[in-house]
Amino acid sequence: IAAFIYCVSAALRLARFNTNAEVIDKRFFQGLPTPAAAALIAGLVWVMLDFDIAGSDVRWLAWCITLFAGLTMVSNLPYYSGKEINLRKSVPFITVLLLALFFFVLIPSHPPVVLFCLFLLYALSGYGLRLWRLMKRKRMSAPQ
Repeated sequence: IAAFIYCVSAALRLARFNTNAEVIDKRFFQGLPTPAAAALIAGLVWVMLDFDIAGSDVRWLAWCITLFAGLTMVSNLPYYSGKEINLRKSVPFITVLLLALFFFVLIPSHPPVVLFCLFLLYALSGYGLRLWRLMKRKRMSAPQ
């Protein structure tokens, strides 16, 4: 059931992306992008293989993550797209240092866990951004 919901959600998300391509804010995706949802599930499988965990031992976790990824793809949550990043401009040294640390130290230390956590954080970031926007809107509308 979760795999079916995931597949239907991926198709619906693609249809929505194609129809809204010129209407929405390019800085954000509407719903979790399909490649990120696929990376989340693939990352879970990679972590399970790396730690020699049998699929039957975590079937409910896999079911929940697959369902979460599928439903989040068709949500209206905003996800940062990174489309306004311009690498032709001057990049601050701290940014270069953090990227080097990430790509040359953290990922090689334990790729399955680091990449799974990265995609899990990205999948949760839409919920965090929505919550932040709601709290900001409440503060703005609160009587002074």
